[in-house]
Amino acid sequence: MLKPWRTLSHTILLDRQPWLRVICEHVRLPNGYEMPDYYRIEMPEWAQVFALTEDGRVAMIEHYKHGAGMASLELPAGYIEDGEEIELSARRELLEETGLEASDWRYLGRYFLDGNRGCGVSHTFLARGARQVAPPNLEQLEIIQQHRLTLDEVRAAWLGGRIHNMSAMAAVGLALALLEEDGPC
Repeated sequence: MLKPWRTLSHTILLDRQPWLRVICEHVRLPNGYEMPDYYRIEMPEWAQVFALTEDGRVAMIEHYKHGAGMASLELPAGYIEDGEEIELSARRELLEETGLEASDWRYLGRYFLDGNRGCGVSHTFLARGARQVAPPNLEQLEIIQQHRLTLDEVRAAWLGGRIHNMSAMAAVGLALALLEEDGPC
C-alpha cells in the first residue's frame, strides 16, 4: 500500500473561504525526499446529477462559465453547503436548477479534479424517474438554458465536444456506461 506524504508545515497564501484557499506546504515523501514549496488549492466540494426523466430524457443545463470564458453543456450541479448531506445537496441542486425531483437515486462516487493541486471534489449521482414538480428556482448568478436530451443526444454531445467541463464529461460517461449495463429504468 502506498504511504501518504507528510506535511511538515504549511502557510496559507490566500484565504477566500468558502470559495478558495491557496496553501504552500513543506512535505516529506515516504522515500525521505522533501519538497519545501508544494502548492495546493482548496475549493468546496460539489454534487452533480445525471437525471433521467420518466420519458427517458436527460436533464442538462447550458450556461456561461466565466473562468473558462465559454458556455458549456453540463449536468445540474452545485456546491455542498456546510453540514449538508451529499445526497440532499444533489436533490436540492436538481430541484433548484431544473424543478425536477427523482424517485430512484444512485451514488456513483467521489472524484477529484486535480490530484496534484486539489481544486475540488465532485460527488456524482444517477437519478432515475425524474419528474417536473416546480419551476426552476435560480440564483442571480445562474443564467441557464434548460435542455432535455435523449440518451443518443447526450452521447453525441459527450463525444462531439459540447460538454467542456471535465467533471461533467466524466459523470456523463460513467452514467451512460451504467445505463448500458443496467438499462435506463
